Amino acid sequence: EFSELQEFLDVPLKNYSSGMVARLAFAVATMTKPDILIADEILSVGDFLFQEKCEKRMAELLSGGTTVILVSHSIDQIERMCNKVAWLDHGHLRRLGPTAEITAEYRKFEKKDAMPAKITEE
Repeated sequence: EFSELQEFLDVPLKNYSSGMVARLAFAVATMTKPDILIADEILSVGDFLFQEKCEKRMAELLSGGTTVILVSHSIDQIERMCNKVAWLDHGHLRRLGPTAEITAEYRKFEKKDAMPAKITEE
């Protein structure tokens, strides 16, 4: 029911799209109260309402004592969901600390990185 895949119950799993598999996997993984939940880009699948539903489920798990490790490229999502952040850069730990501090630093880095190189005349 949580995955919203009721109409596909008779479809073999091998025929599910990657998004459908991710929905089902998240639903199964959160049916019970796990000690640790690792969610790797899980909220990048599905529509906005399903993403909200997943965030609410993770918040419930967090409030119940579950440790949630969320892997995401969405800084907004990290700011909503996390209280501590590990910033990885090409597989190396760049920074670890409170969410507001690390995401503010990341946003500055991202903005600086997106700026075009200064063109000089010769």
